[in-house]
Amino acid sequence: MNSLPELSDDAVIDVAREGGFAFIPKLSGARRIALAQLDPPQREHVCGVLRRVLPMGEPPGGQNCAGRGDQRYYRIEISYATQHQSGNIVILIPEDQAPPELVQLWQDGQ
Repeated sequence: MNSLPELSDDAVIDVAREGGFAFIPKLSGARRIALAQLDPPQREHVCGVLRRVLPMGEPPGGQNCAGRGDQRYYRIEISYATQHQSGNIVILIPEDQAPPELVQLWQDGQ
């Protein structure tokens, strides 16, 4: 997936850190970001981060993320609906390759 579809106020982004040897829910720290709840500068920031990280990710089941022992990764799920299309995009980004703005998005939720 190389391009981000046009995201409207209906879009919801879930960002979580997963993987590792043990599942510890508190360390996952899933964040849900509803674009409708953000002001325009925040919305543009979130969409900008997504546009930058989308080419780095791969779909679940790829070789570089899940299932590699202690490898942690960020799971990004984008649910969207426009007048012309709707759907979900799910990508995984290895923790050691995640840019700082993605880590901040996961930590702060904005």
